[in-house]
Amino acid sequence: MKNSQEITLLRQASRQLVRELGMLQLDQSDTQETPAYWHALIEVGQEPGISVSSLGKRLLLSGPSMSRLMKRLVHQKLVAMQTGRDKREKQLQLTDDGIAAVKKIDAFSANKIIGAFEFLSAAEIKQLIHCIAGYAAALEKSRTLREQIKICTLSTSRTLRRQVVQMITDIQKNEFAIPVTDEINQCVLSAEDTFCYHSTCNFWYATDHTGNIIGSVGLKKIDEDHAEIKKFFVVSAYRGKGVAQQLMATMIKAALKHHFKYLVLGTVDILQGAQKFYSKCGFVEIKKKQLPANFEACPLDTVFFKAETAVLRHLII
Repeated sequence: MKNSQEITLLRQASRQLVRELGMLQLDQSDTQETPAYWHALIEVGQEPGISVSSLGKRLLLSGPSMSRLMKRLVHQKLVAMQTGRDKREKQLQLTDDGIAAVKKIDAFSANKIIGAFEFLSAAEIKQLIHCIAGYAAALEKSRTLREQIKICTLSTSRTLRRQVVQMITDIQKNEFAIPVTDEINQCVLSAEDTFCYHSTCNFWYATDHTGNIIGSVGLKKIDEDHAEIKKFFVVSAYRGKGVAQQLMATMIKAALKHHFKYLVLGTVDILQGAQKFYSKCGFVEIKKKQLPANFEACPLDTVFFKAETAVLRHLII
């Protein structure tokens, strides 16, 4: 994980930036609207004719949220909708009142920025713009990357299963030099014996935008109350990018669906990053003797964790 102090400092600076730019004050205006309201007006003003769906994507708003927002803007006669070439899609234009509202928010923001520029040199202003633009672009790239990740249920394809096994084995052998044998990951190839119960397959894998397999996790039933997390791996290039969280969320949803009360797992001491991840999620390290009676420990596992599924609900995305 990246330096936690740097993350804390950047978050603090970001919150201060939001406050000082007056974004928290926007909903205290006469109309008491949220920042999304004003951002929508600004974007329509900058790109007349933009479609509702395109605006929603730009603002990162869901369909229902976007629909409510546009109804309000049209009702207040700030935005007009017109039918475009595609009759199913509406194009947006600012009305005269909308233009006046945008001028008001532009003046509000410009005064904030001009006031700050008085304390900066020309070189500092240039560097500031460069850094903020770079940070915004990095955030967008990170979000886009997460959105392109897909979580899939393991199919019966032998080729696919071998690819998952190869991904896991590469991490074990080549990255961490764990002395695994071919039998260690055999359960993925014979998923029907280990991960299929209650009429579902409870093994998932993650792919990137190219379709490459970048992670996996399985949920093995131990008894009616306990299930074991198995083969939870993410390739190094995608660690810290939300893949593990998405796999964990998918697995927890299944665990709750199957009414398991506890999740347990075993791991190898060298996988320190994985242990920190489990602890952060809410798992507690336990002794081997505290595992369920039917738990089949891997000979290589030396560290064990347990958590109540109820405690893990907050991880569901």
